[in-house]
Amino acid sequence: MMALKINGDAEFWHARSELTYIHDYARACQVSPWALLSVVLARVCAAVPPHVATQPLYGNAPGTLNLFVAVLGGSGDGKGLTERMARALLPDIRNATTALPVSGEGIPALFATRETQGEDGRKTVIRCVNPRALLSVPEITSLGGSAKRLGSTLIPTLTSACSGEALGGFNKNEANRLTVPEHGYRIALITGVQPHNLNVIMDEEGTGLPQRFLWADTADYDAPEKVPPMPAGRLGFDVSALPEDMPNSGLDALYEAGDRWRMIDHGEANYPLTILRYPQSAFTAAEKDGWDRLHRARQNPLDAHCIGLTVKIAGLLALLSRPDSLTVTEEDWALAEYVYRRSAEFRDEAIQQFEDIKRNLKAQAYTLDSEARGEADARMLDRIKAGTLKWLDSHDPGREGVVGHEISRARGRDSKHGMVYAALESLYVEGKVDKVGGGPTPQSTLWAVSTR
Repeated sequence: MMALKINGDAEFWHARSELTYIHDYARACQVSPWALLSVVLARVCAAVPPHVATQPLYGNAPGTLNLFVAVLGGSGDGKGLTERMARALLPDIRNATTALPVSGEGIPALFATRETQGEDGRKTVIRCVNPRALLSVPEITSLGGSAKRLGSTLIPTLTSACSGEALGGFNKNEANRLTVPEHGYRIALITGVQPHNLNVIMDEEGTGLPQRFLWADTADYDAPEKVPPMPAGRLGFDVSALPEDMPNSGLDALYEAGDRWRMIDHGEANYPLTILRYPQSAFTAAEKDGWDRLHRARQNPLDAHCIGLTVKIAGLLALLSRPDSLTVTEEDWALAEYVYRRSAEFRDEAIQQFEDIKRNLKAQAYTLDSEARGEADARMLDRIKAGTLKWLDSHDPGREGVVGHEISRARGRDSKHGMVYAALESLYVEGKVDKVGGGPTPQSTLWAVSTR
């Protein structure tokens, strides 16, 4: 069976009614359809219960739908407006905690807390306060500022969260010891990235952070001059049709155990996972990616998480279209591959813009530096000219002339790099000194203050 392939934006946006509605809604609101779709997918992600996992394509470990989105654009380009329009399209995200992350330690606290037990209050147990969070970072610089604090664990915690790994660590004080188990939380993150601040996220390439993002641009170069009307009806997505949340007792049991493996029947008894099933194309793509990884044959290191991100996109597109289904179709996968391809294009265009900005800044700095050096050299020459003329007037009152190398030696540190000779030549051109004899070079010429 030949794998499906999407050819171009028009085919993508017309593939499904939900995609067409998002596209037309974006045009009516004058925001980028790609940016709006990405933020909508992040909100769908936040609404999906954490026990809904993706079918393992490598080995036997189920994956996560946790999604990070980077919306590219300058100040005033519509990043905030895009988030507001996405919220209007999909307002219900099942009471997800919305917050701005400021520390690695603060992220587990979004999901877990410790409660005291017993009359003396010495024993504490960990509980789930909310299984889902939507992190909104209006500007990536605020994330970078928090990450640069001494001892910050923000970036490693975010990369772990995006991969659905267990969060938190051991703390000597049990009351502050918060751990969040794998498959026990759902997290989505949306951040705005201006091209000249791209280094904040790209500098974390070694940690794998930029590779985990879905990228979208706020620009829409095909937008019509006349704003089209709002599309009729509503977005065909019913959040209540998604799988229901696990009972609090199940979540608390998982949090207290710290890992499904430590639970009764490894979690199957009171915290079973709900698995999204994927088509053959996904397994074929994962097998090819695995070969490329083992042979270090990937063309671009920034595509290291290509399959993992495509798996998430396909699952979220499937749930956006069929929230009551747990099957990802071949069409879902083809659409997700196209979304990833466009995401990589947006990312690479932003990198090119950033490199252009860096080159322009370097060129400006070089020009300013050259101008500053030229101005400093001119001021130095004027000073040496004045000092040389004064010295000649004082040491050669009869205007008989002093040989150039003696003048240079007498001027001490001003003689560096032939500056005294340059000063004498300049004074001669200005008619302030005369050549009264000697040899053909400035060093052997006899110089005297002009009598003209």
